[in-house]
Amino acid sequence: MQAIIGKEKVDSENRIPVRNPATGEIIDYVPSLSKEDVRRAIDIAYESFPVLNSITPAKRSKLLLEIASLIRENLNDLAITMTKETGRPIKSSRAEIERTAQIFELASSELKRVLEGKFVPLDLYEFPAGNEKRIAFIKREPIGVVGAITPFNFPAASFAHKVAPALAVGNSVVFKPSSLTPLTQLKLAELVLKKFPEGSVNVVTGDANMIGEEFVVNEKVSLITFTGSVEVGLELASKAIKNGKRVIMELGGSDSMIVLEDADLNKAIRSALVGRFDFAGQFCNATKRIIVRKEIEEEFIKRMKEELQKYKAGDPMDEDVDIPPLISQQAVNRMREFLNDALNKGAEIIYKGSVPERGYYFPPVILRLSPISKARVLREEVFGPILPVVTVKSDEEAVNVANSTQYGLDASIFTSNFSRAYEIASKINAGTVIINDTTRLRWDNLPFGGFKKSGIGRESVIDTMLEMTETKLIVYSR
Repeated sequence: MQAIIGKEKVDSENRIPVRNPATGEIIDYVPSLSKEDVRRAIDIAYESFPVLNSITPAKRSKLLLEIASLIRENLNDLAITMTKETGRPIKSSRAEIERTAQIFELASSELKRVLEGKFVPLDLYEFPAGNEKRIAFIKREPIGVVGAITPFNFPAASFAHKVAPALAVGNSVVFKPSSLTPLTQLKLAELVLKKFPEGSVNVVTGDANMIGEEFVVNEKVSLITFTGSVEVGLELASKAIKNGKRVIMELGGSDSMIVLEDADLNKAIRSALVGRFDFAGQFCNATKRIIVRKEIEEEFIKRMKEELQKYKAGDPMDEDVDIPPLISQQAVNRMREFLNDALNKGAEIIYKGSVPERGYYFPPVILRLSPISKARVLREEVFGPILPVVTVKSDEEAVNVANSTQYGLDASIFTSNFSRAYEIASKINAGTVIINDTTRLRWDNLPFGGFKKSGIGRESVIDTMLEMTETKLIVYSR
């Protein structure tokens, strides 16, 4: 497939292969664009900005609903494309495409709330003098060109979360997809451009560092929204802020799940397995650490092993597959490094499954570790099917272990005592704490983001729309 700049489909001599993780085979190519191509895309987005704003908000709202309908009309093709390039199970891909349509609908409905503005009679205020002859209006205006960068794992929903709010409030977009999974997002952009003016969405493919740097230094880009690693995101944010740009950063996590001795074990086990092994654990809010009370450790582990044995690994196009491949051979190698590091630091393998030999598969693994272990799997973001379990003797110890990383995205607590759960939740440094359910839950119009190095700002549909607008005060004196 080709990149999209304005009304043109753009190719280049340098091309990037896109592989099917289930087989390793090349399924398509995308161009590796030059810096000049990226600058041209930004120029065109900048020129498209006033054209986009000549469309009334009411009309933009209707166009977003029409895009949602187009997405549903193309649901099967988009889901198959996403499964082929990400390795995500087809049943899960179909659900994400439907979710993508709903995000566009949310942007349509929230547009009215974000842009309705406010009238203020200034004689409510004693200072400054003369307010009885003044009135004020508070309104929101679009910020300009948005530079968007996404990772491989949520190509459809990530596209929607960045593009739909931007278009709703009147911003144009230059979008950089992951080179591992650009095809779904290119197809979605084509659907968007059936309704919105040329140049309102541009998709550039190629070197992530070069494109990110251009977003940072180019004066025509007003805001950068990034989802990805802490290291890349914080460096990008620091440079962007120095250049006066606004940023939205969603940077991942090492999400903990605390299981207390009075928990419903059946529900906790189901949630742990879905939280860790759905899409082979390749989610920022996947359950990455289990913290279990000593009183129930053996029973919890025994039953979790029994349930995990029922999970099927294999071709993600198979409706019955639970555990798909990882995104790349590099990802497989990283999992080997994490596992070897844990074993060298005293971890015990208490379960290891089997997976196909062909493709980028890594077996599901459950480890037992000490809560004071320095193993990387307890400190870093592990994007793969390794689940460490640590045992604690008190609620205080559980909180200390949960808070022992640089991340603070999501966490969950399992207990039958709400007061106890609420007290623990209040002490956990995380943007979302879920009681008696998986960390994998996310609501697209509720704040999503983290404490510490898990992010900057919050990414819900309405939060993103607010971040992507400027607040203006207009005062009239008669």
